[in-house]
Amino acid sequence: MVVQLLDQFQFNRVSLRGICSDRTFVCGDAIFEEEVESGHQTWRWDVLAVSMICSQDQVVRSVTFHNISVHDIHLRYISLEWKSKDVSPYLDARSYVQLHHSQCFEKLAGVRPLHRPNDWSDPTEASSMVTVISRRLPGEALLLGALPPYEDCFVSFPIMHESAHRDGNFQLSVQLTSPRRIISNSEVVLAHLIMLHGKDGITLLEQYADHIRNRIPQSLLGKRRMTGWNSWDYYAGAVSQRDIAQNTCKAQEQFADFIRYIVIDEGYQSQWGIWEAGWKFPDGLQALCETIRDAGFEPGIWTAPLMVNVSTPLYREHPNWFVDDNTGNPYLVSIGYGSMAQLDITQHEVREHICTIFTQLRQAGFTYFKCDFTQMLLGASRFFRDDITTAGMLRELFSLIRGSIGEEAYLLACGAPYETVIGIADSHRTTGDIHHYWSHIRQNIRSILARWWMQGTVGNTDPDFAIVRCDRTTDDVHRSRRLPKKPWKSGANWYAGREMNLDEAKTLLLACYLTGGDMVLGDALNYLNDTGMALLCTVLQEPVKRGVPINLFDYDGDDLPIVIAQGDGRKLLAIFNLSDDYLPRKLPRPFAGLKGAHEEFWSRQPISILEEEIIMEPHTAKAWWISEA
Repeated sequence: MVVQLLDQFQFNRVSLRGICSDRTFVCGDAIFEEEVESGHQTWRWDVLAVSMICSQDQVVRSVTFHNISVHDIHLRYISLEWKSKDVSPYLDARSYVQLHHSQCFEKLAGVRPLHRPNDWSDPTEASSMVTVISRRLPGEALLLGALPPYEDCFVSFPIMHESAHRDGNFQLSVQLTSPRRIISNSEVVLAHLIMLHGKDGITLLEQYADHIRNRIPQSLLGKRRMTGWNSWDYYAGAVSQRDIAQNTCKAQEQFADFIRYIVIDEGYQSQWGIWEAGWKFPDGLQALCETIRDAGFEPGIWTAPLMVNVSTPLYREHPNWFVDDNTGNPYLVSIGYGSMAQLDITQHEVREHICTIFTQLRQAGFTYFKCDFTQMLLGASRFFRDDITTAGMLRELFSLIRGSIGEEAYLLACGAPYETVIGIADSHRTTGDIHHYWSHIRQNIRSILARWWMQGTVGNTDPDFAIVRCDRTTDDVHRSRRLPKKPWKSGANWYAGREMNLDEAKTLLLACYLTGGDMVLGDALNYLNDTGMALLCTVLQEPVKRGVPINLFDYDGDDLPIVIAQGDGRKLLAIFNLSDDYLPRKLPRPFAGLKGAHEEFWSRQPISILEEEIIMEPHTAKAWWISEA
C-alpha cells in the first residue's frame, strides 16, 4: 500500500525566536484559532501572534507576524513544522530525493538523497526559496515554495529526521528568517507560501514557475536574453584597454549578427569601491563605451556595488558608512583583491553615493550592468537601522541601481540571493564560476538543470560563460593564468584535475545553450582557431526555449540527464553523461527508433532514424534536432 505524501503529514507546531524587552524568548505551544470557512489560521501567545492567511483560491498562504506587546520585538525566526503521521507504512527517507535550491549561486543546486550526503551537498543544509520532495518509485512529489512579493525575510525548508541516522520518518518545516526590530502594536507580512502535490516534480516546478510569473512585473519577462562577450574568464583582473579593443574588433568580424554586448569585468577600476578607470584604461570609460558602440555593440560593465577596499580614501573619510559585525567592529571580508568593507545602505548618504555611481556609469554610455558580490552582506550583523534585514537591504540596493540606470538598461544580479532581486533584475546568475576544467563544468551543469524552470519565469538566467578554449580549439599556450596543479577528488570543483578537452567543452556549450538564457562568451577571441569559432557559432545561431530535464528526479538523472528544448519548428533532444564511466542510455519515448528528417546537433549531418540505445562516453553529451513532422 502506498500512502500519499500529502496525506502523510499533519501540521504540528509553530515556534519562533526573538527578543522582547531585553528578554530572549523561544515560543512553542500557543492558542490555536482557525476560521473554517476561509482557512485562516492563527497562533497566539501572550504578546504576539502568527497568522497564516489563505488566498481566495486557497493556494497561497501568507504568513503575518503580529506584535501586540507594548514593547518592540527583535524577531529572529519563525518555524512552521509538519510532522509525519504514525501510520503504516511509515515514511522511509531512503525512498525520497530532494531538490536542493541554494540561496545564491555560490553553492550548488541539484537533486540529492534525502537521508545522506553526496559528492556536492549535505541534506542538513536547508533548501532556500523552494524545494521538492520526490518519491523514487512509484512517482509522487510535494513542492514547498515562496512566492512574490518577496518580503524582508528569507524562506528555507529544513528537513528534520526522526532519528540521528536519518533513515526512516522525516518531518517537513518552513523557516522564516527575518532578524529585525518590529515596533509595538504592529504587524508585518513575512512571506507568501505555496504547497503543491502531484505525480512528478517537473510538473510541480512548471506550476510553481507559472505562479511566480503571474506575480512579478511583466516588463521583466519581455526583455530578450543577453548575448555578448565578457573579459573575465580569460583576462581576469589583468584586462587592459587593448584587450577590450582587440576582442571587440574580432567580435565584429565573427559575431556581429549574433551578440549584442561587450562587457568589461573586474580589472578596469582604480580600486574596489572606486568605479572609475584605472591606469590600464588611460582613455577612460566614456571613450571605451564609444569604441564599443562604434563597432556596433552595446557596452557593459561589472561592479561590486557594496564592496570598498579599506585602503581607499572613501573608507578612511567615511568610517560610519559601513556595516559592522556582531561585536560592533567593521565587518571586513578578505578576498584576493584585499580587505573589503561593505556599504550600509540604510544610511541616506550611502544611498545617494550609490545612485551617483550608477548614474555616472549610465551617463558614460553603459547599458548592461553586472552587479557582483552583494551576497557578502549576509555575514554582517549591525546596521545604522535595525528595522530591516539583509534581505530588505539587498532589495533596496537593487531598486536604487535600477532607478539610476533606467528600465531600458539590462541588469544582471550575480550572487544576490534570488528572493532579494526577483522582480527587479533582468537576469540571475544560476551557477558557480566556470573555468576550463571538467570539475567546474560537471558541478555547473547540475545547477543549470536544477534551475531550468527559472528561465522566462524570473526574467532570464545566466549560466556564466560559454567557453571553448582547449588544446583543440586554440594554439594559445596561455589558456589561463598560471594555476597550481592538483588532482581531482570527490566533491572538488575549483581548479581540480586537468583542463577540459574538446568533448568536455562541447558538453559545457550545449548545457549553456539549453538553458535558453543568456549566452556570454568568455575566451580571448583572437586566439581561437576555426574549430573553436565554429563551435561558438553553432550555439549562437538558433536560440531555443528553456530546456526541460525530463529525468531530473529519476534514479539516473544525476549521471545521465536527458533534456528536451523547443526550437523553431523542431525539438532538440540532448543526453549527457556526467559520470566517469561508459554508460548505456536508452532514448526516451517517443524518440527511440523515431524516423524522420533529423540532424546531429554539432555536425548537422542528417539522420533518418534515431537509435533506441546508445553508449555514452564519460564527460560527453549527444544532441539531435528532431523533426516534428
